[in-house]
Amino acid sequence: MSVVAMLQGTVETDRATVETALSLARRMNVPVRALCALPDPNSAMMVIATPEAAGLTGVATQSIFDMQEEVLANAREAFLAAKQGVDDITCEFKHEVNTVERAAANAAALADAVIFPRTATDASQPLNIGFDHVLMDAHLPVVLAGTSTDMSGPAIIAWDGSNGAARAVRFHLPLLRAIGDVIIAQNTDDLNKDPEREIAAPEALSDWLLLQGISSRLMEIEGEVASGLLAMAKGTNASMILAGAYGHSRLAERIFGGTTRRLLNAEHAPALALAH
Repeated sequence: MSVVAMLQGTVETDRATVETALSLARRMNVPVRALCALPDPNSAMMVIATPEAAGLTGVATQSIFDMQEEVLANAREAFLAAKQGVDDITCEFKHEVNTVERAAANAAALADAVIFPRTATDASQPLNIGFDHVLMDAHLPVVLAGTSTDMSGPAIIAWDGSNGAARAVRFHLPLLRAIGDVIIAQNTDDLNKDPEREIAAPEALSDWLLLQGISSRLMEIEGEVASGLLAMAKGTNASMILAGAYGHSRLAERIFGGTTRRLLNAEHAPALALAH
C-alpha cells in the first residue's frame, strides 16, 4: 500500500501536495508515489480529409506534446524538491499515460490515501475533473491537502450517522489507525432536527472504533457545523477533518451553502478526508 500524491505540473502546488503525502506516509509507514497522469497526445488528433488539415493536426499534436513535457518537468522538479533530505520513506515519481480521472480512480482503489491539492476543488484547475470523478462518480475516498502540510495533530470525524460519514470512516480507517488520536465531533442541536437514530450517537462510532483498536474522544461542535469544525480543528491543531461529502445534491449545496462546500472553500483548513 502507499500514499499517492496527484501532481498537476505547477511547482509550488505540487511541492505542497508531495509534502503533505510525505507527512502522512511517515505516520503510516508506507511509501509515497507522486503521480502525474497525462493523456496520449495522439488521442487529440483530428480526423483529416485534406493535406492542409493534416499539417494543422501535426502542429497541434506537437504543441500538446511540448506542453506535456513542461508539465512533467515541473512536476518532477516539485517532487525532487519536496523529497530532498527524506531518507526514511521510499519515494517514487511516476508519469502515467492516461486520463487524470481514470488514473486517480485506479490509484484510489488500492492506495491507503490519494492526496489532491487544495486547488482541485476549483473547476478551472487541471486536477478538478479527477478529484470530482473519484469522489462523486467512482465513490472512492480522497484526501484534499490542507493549507498546512503538517499532519502531526489529531483527526476529527464529523459524525452524524449518515451513509456518507460511515463510508468516510470505513474507507479512511488506515489513516485513523495511523493518526491514533481521534476526535468525534457532533453538533447535538443540529442532529436533533432529524428523527433520532441510534447509529448517530457518538458512542456507536466510539465503540466501533474501539473494536478497530482506535480510541477516541467526543467534542461538541459549537454553532454552524462547518465553521464549528474549522474552529475545532484550529483549537486542537488537527491534521485532518474526516467527513462524508455532499449529504444533499451538489445543486442544493450550491444554492443553500452546505457544510461540504464551506469546508472545501475555507481559506485556512486542515486536510479533508472525504467519501461520498
